[in-house]
Amino acid sequence: MQRSGALNPWKGHSAPPWRFVVAPLVLAWALAAWATPSARGSESTDRDALARAVKNAFVAVHEGWSADEVLLRDDLNAALVARCRQELPEADPTQINWMLLNLRKAGQLKVEVTKQATRRHDSYAHAAEIAARQMYDKHRLSIDRVLCDPQLREEFDRIAQSVTPDVSAYELRKAALGLRKARQLRPELVARVAAWNKQVLVLPAQQVLAEPQRVPDTPGIYIFRDARGYLYIGESENLRARVTKHLDHSDRKSLARYLWQEGLGGVTIELHAFDPDSNARHKELRRAYESELIHSRQPRLNIAP
Repeated sequence: MQRSGALNPWKGHSAPPWRFVVAPLVLAWALAAWATPSARGSESTDRDALARAVKNAFVAVHEGWSADEVLLRDDLNAALVARCRQELPEADPTQINWMLLNLRKAGQLKVEVTKQATRRHDSYAHAAEIAARQMYDKHRLSIDRVLCDPQLREEFDRIAQSVTPDVSAYELRKAALGLRKARQLRPELVARVAAWNKQVLVLPAQQVLAEPQRVPDTPGIYIFRDARGYLYIGESENLRARVTKHLDHSDRKSLARYLWQEGLGGVTIELHAFDPDSNARHKELRRAYESELIHSRQPRLNIAP
């Protein structure tokens, strides 16, 4: 019920005058319908302008190299961005690079390529793969997207060069792009850590609790499992310290709850211990290895990193 004395905008009407409501709605709909094609047209115009600018810039700076080389080489890529910004001052480097790749894939860069850089990447392809997988795990972006973004490309470089410091960032980027083209960026990191001198041990959890010295005090991966499968996977720079901490009172709530409720009787611990002088000493590489195991083995108590 309306309060006495309250203002009634429909006073004197048996029903609201809907023409005052409908008319503005119709007008708003008409304006939206009229504006939408214009907005789409503007977006299309922006893409077309960027495509033209990138084509012109590529022709001007490529020096006989392919679009991939212009993307991968710092000097050529900087020249591409600078030349493109002469036409579009606000153009973003990531968008410029992504447009370059799309134009190349669409066959719209009609420029003769007179130079090629052919080399084998076998000795450091694993570093490119580790970095590419870690970037995907962290950002959920393909290596193409990573290489197009200057900041992400630098992050990729840091990870890859932590594995093979003597290899240039350019060579590692090229190796990663080659792996993607060969469809080899698949979860096969586990097979590539032989150089870390991996030692695999499987011990009952009760035995580890009673004799912690059986666990190497080296970097590695630990895998808790029971009769139903994998429970929890983690990594540490010191397996002995980390595993005994879990058995004493885990700081991972899900694992602590499980061990408290179920006990240690049916629990086994698989240890992947690595040479402390190998690349396993780098946390980011252990994390990449851990992440792949989590994705492939699907432990019940993990949240994938």
